[in-house]
Amino acid sequence: MANLSKKPNRLVHEKSPYLLQHAHNPVDWFPWGTEAFEKAKKEDKIILLSIGYSTCHWCHVMERESFEDDSTAEVLNRDFVCIKLDREERPDIDKIYMDALHAMGTQGGWPLNMFLTPTKEPILGGTYFPPENRYGKRSFKEVLRLVSEAWKNQREELITAAGDLTQYLRDNETRPNEGKVPAQDIIDKNFERYLQVYDKEFFGFKTNSVNKFPPSMALSFLTEFYLLKKDPRALEMAFNTAYAMKSGGIYDQVGGGICRYATDHEWLVPHFEKMLYDNSLYVEALSLLYKATGEPFFLEVIREIVNYIRRDMTLESGGIASAEDADSEGEEGKFYIWNHDEFLSLVASEEIQGFWNVTEEGNFEHQNILNVYWKGKNPYAEGIQFTPEFLTKLTDAKNKLLVHRNQRIRPLRDDKVLTSWNCLWIRALLSAYEVSGEDEYLNDAKKIYQFIVKQLVGDDGSILRRFREGEAKYFGTLPDYAEFIWVSMKLFQLDGDLSAYQKGKKSLDYVFSNFESKVGPFYESFHGNEDLIVRTIEGYDGVEPSGNSTILHLFHLLFSFGFKNYDLEKKANSIFSYFLPELTQNSLSYPSMISAFQKFQYPSKEVLVVYRDKDPKEVGSIRKKLAALK
Repeated sequence: MANLSKKPNRLVHEKSPYLLQHAHNPVDWFPWGTEAFEKAKKEDKIILLSIGYSTCHWCHVMERESFEDDSTAEVLNRDFVCIKLDREERPDIDKIYMDALHAMGTQGGWPLNMFLTPTKEPILGGTYFPPENRYGKRSFKEVLRLVSEAWKNQREELITAAGDLTQYLRDNETRPNEGKVPAQDIIDKNFERYLQVYDKEFFGFKTNSVNKFPPSMALSFLTEFYLLKKDPRALEMAFNTAYAMKSGGIYDQVGGGICRYATDHEWLVPHFEKMLYDNSLYVEALSLLYKATGEPFFLEVIREIVNYIRRDMTLESGGIASAEDADSEGEEGKFYIWNHDEFLSLVASEEIQGFWNVTEEGNFEHQNILNVYWKGKNPYAEGIQFTPEFLTKLTDAKNKLLVHRNQRIRPLRDDKVLTSWNCLWIRALLSAYEVSGEDEYLNDAKKIYQFIVKQLVGDDGSILRRFREGEAKYFGTLPDYAEFIWVSMKLFQLDGDLSAYQKGKKSLDYVFSNFESKVGPFYESFHGNEDLIVRTIEGYDGVEPSGNSTILHLFHLLFSFGFKNYDLEKKANSIFSYFLPELTQNSLSYPSMISAFQKFQYPSKEVLVVYRDKDPKEVGSIRKKLAALK
């Protein structure tokens, strides 16, 4: 972290925890904005745009190695105009330059370091640059020297190439829409692709050569596929993967909550940061699995994650924090791992020790990442059986370990509130309420929703993206609008909240007025974002569902309401047709969108229950019974 004894730079006035981490670097950082662009034009300098987020491990590493180094800062301050950007505050900007990096044939990631012309057009980029030549990468200082010399000696060539790349990005976002809706068989083909990459030994999917990311949107698609077609293979993949995620080191066995990803295929060693969106999507998948199976295990995991979010991520203001860092005291995972003797001093039970695989030699740098042994078992086939006595013993052990762990130095919590991520959590709570009938989940959802409405939603339906320390800022992106409208309509459906419907309707009108494109889908950014060189269109379901995917789920929900204000089916088909190439060739990267397509292709059956003169408690009982139906 930055040395606070050093003179602060301009970032000290920002609210982003990520930017504040860099506020005492010797680099003369600017936030993204007019001042930096005008300086670059006036002094005819290249812009270094460095993008990351507060819980990014390699962002921390590059800061320590380069941005805190006086000699590197001297070069940066002399030859460049340097801008720091929090990708979570401005995903629209991050998307543009990540697309540019991919177009250059370079794998993406964070930190994302892009060199731009004074007019913000991309010249060259990369992710992490080491301080010396290593990992097959040039040192950061060497890169800076080469870029600076090229700007002096080959300026016109660089400007021409940057202009051509920018035009390519613009053309790529407005490709023609042939108007051909995907055939229904892409759903079955998508299912077959999951069968091909399914890891029968450790569960999950082998879509990455090293890491395993939580495939929660895929689990939701597979469970919905099972509910429609009753193919047990779909449920088995979803069931076993959800169980393996909960059992592995990727899941916090003591405090609840899932981490960003596992660095192995066995789900054992996580990258320890916890993100709100990962836990939201996991709860939604678990809710669907409970609906399909009635297995109490899934309800218990939901309850653990809800308790984690309440305890560690809920802010006094009423919103939910974005993330927790992987590092504490400068070491990744130190907060979560256990020394053998330390563990035994708190939990003497050999049964619990064996259950969590705690050994003297450890499984991670002579320490223990708690995990449940399940290798070689098939939970779907064998079932999940725990005696009440064992569960009592396990709960007692968790409580003791949690009290002890809370005395350690905690990882940084990024306490900014992001609209789309908070709405994803509301969506998860509503899913859990829908299948369990537990009023506490609905009540939590309503409280967070009211906070979002009060702080981030305008009377005209406009939405801002980020709230922190009393400040709401930045135009909302399409996911912010889509998720807010979705939960507004869902609250209306589940709780009869007419005001939520009206707020959602205003924001939907705002989307049609300010985000609609001429080629079918909606743009990522508000039309008034004048600081963007490209307005992007996104369908890829990465760490969260794309805005266009959620819009499709929303249209299906509104269609079931009999909503007539827009031709929703026609609009949905125009989005599906635009993404036909991706849904046909690369559907595993579009799990939420193909799930929406599945809903449109196989409309659900609805049961209308009419009652008179019923006591409200009796109505609640009826709701719970209906929720339990499969």
